[in-house]
Amino acid sequence: MSGLRSLLNRRSFLRVFSLSAIAWLWPKKSAGTINFQNNKNIPANYVQNRDVPGFYIRSANPFLGVSAQEWGLAVGGMVKTPAAFGYEDLFGFPMVSQVSRLKCVECWSAKAKWEGFRFQELVDRVQPDPKAKYVTFKSADSYYESYALEELLRPRVLMVLRMNDQPLSKDHGFPLRLIAPFKYGYKNVKYITQITFTDTRSRNYWADYGPYSIDGTIQPGIDHPLDYEKKPLPINGGEVFHFFDPRPASPKTRQ
Repeated sequence: MSGLRSLLNRRSFLRVFSLSAIAWLWPKKSAGTINFQNNKNIPANYVQNRDVPGFYIRSANPFLGVSAQEWGLAVGGMVKTPAAFGYEDLFGFPMVSQVSRLKCVECWSAKAKWEGFRFQELVDRVQPDPKAKYVTFKSADSYYESYALEELLRPRVLMVLRMNDQPLSKDHGFPLRLIAPFKYGYKNVKYITQITFTDTRSRNYWADYGPYSIDGTIQPGIDHPLDYEKKPLPINGGEVFHFFDPRPASPKTRQ
C-alpha cells in the first residue's frame, strides 16, 4: 500500500511540476489581454492614451467613460428651439456612413468606417439665430472645442454613433463624437454632452492648455499611417488621402 501511495505522490508531483513549468514559460500577457497603456499610473479601466495597433486611442482627460442611461445631449445657445436628446433619440436622424482618416498632430493617421448623422440635422431641429456663426462642444471628460458653423456643414463632417460597423467604444468616443476629416484629431471631439451656438468664437482645450491652434486645419507635411506600418508619406493638407485610400464619391445634393 505504501508503494502505491509513493507512486501516486510521485505522479502528482510530476503533474504539478509540469503545469508550473508550462505556466512559467507562457507569456505573462497574451495579445488579447495587452492593454497598451501609455501611462501605467492611470487605472487600466480608464479611457486613456493607448498605442493600440491599427488605431491609437487619445484622451486629454482620462476618465471612466459614459453610461448611456445617464448620458444626455443638450443643444442650445442662440437658437429658436433648444433641444435635449437621449442616446436612442439620435438614431432617429437619417444615418449616413463614410470611410475617412483621422490625422493626429503626433503625425500618425488611422482609417475607419464612421456612421452617424450630418450636423445639418441639428441645425434644422434647433434653428439657430442668423447671428450664431460659431459652435462650442463640451464633453463628458471636461474637454471642449469650437468651430465656425460653416465648417460643420461641410459634406464630410459627421456626428458619429458607430465605428467599423459597431457601436462606438468608450475609447473612441461613446456615445457621440465628431469626425471632421480636414481637421487634426484634437478637433474631432469625443463623448459630446453639450452643443452651444454663439455669435463669438470660443477657445478650445488645447489652445488653453497646450501648443495647438484654435483652427486645427491639417497642414501640408508628412503623415505616418498606422495601416501602412507608419511609413512616411507626404500630404497636401486638408483631408488626408493616400494612394491606397479610395476617394469619396461626390456628395449628393440635399433634398
